[in-house]
Amino acid sequence: MARITVNETGTYPVLVLSTDDIANIDASDLANGNIGGNLLSVTCLQDITVTNSTGIFSWTDFCSGAINKITTPSDNEVSTNVVIDDEGWFGNSSVTPNTAPAFYGVSGLSQNKIEVAWRVQLNDSTVDANVGNLSGYFYAGKGYISSLAPTVSPEAPVWVSPLSIAVTGDMYGGEF
Repeated sequence: MARITVNETGTYPVLVLSTDDIANIDASDLANGNIGGNLLSVTCLQDITVTNSTGIFSWTDFCSGAINKITTPSDNEVSTNVVIDDEGWFGNSSVTPNTAPAFYGVSGLSQNKIEVAWRVQLNDSTVDANVGNLSGYFYAGKGYISSLAPTVSPEAPVWVSPLSIAVTGDMYGGEF
C-alpha cells in the first residue's frame, strides 16, 4: 500500500491562495486543481486539516422500527496553524496587480472579506499556477479566510495563528 508522505525533502503540504478571476473559475477548473494565477503560498504550516462534513438529517416514522437518514449539503472547512511571516501575513504593497493575494496578505484577505480560490497540495511543495507542473494529490475550492488569532508568548516567541477557510460551494480532490 502506497502512502502519501510529507517527511521527505520537497514533499511537505502547501496551502495556496488565489484571487485571480474568481468568478470565472468553475467546477472543472477546481476539479483539476486549477485555481488561477497570482498565487500566494501560505508558508510555515504547523498542521493542516481538510474537513468534509456532509450533514445528515435523521427522522423516524411509524412505518419502520429504524431511524431513517438522508444527506444534507456539506459544510466544509480547511483549518491550519501557521507561523506568521511579515509579507505573507500583511501583504506587500509593491505587488501588482493590487488585487493579487500577495498584495493583501492573509490578514488583508480576511479583513476585506475577499473570496479566494484555494488549493491544499498534500505532498508537493511546488507553488505553480500551471497544474501540469505539479505532482501528487490536492483538495481545491473557493472560500473565505476566517478565525485568525495571532498569538505569542515568552515561552513561544514566534507569532503563530490559526487560520480557517470556510469553503463556499463544493470542495474537490484528486491527483495532479
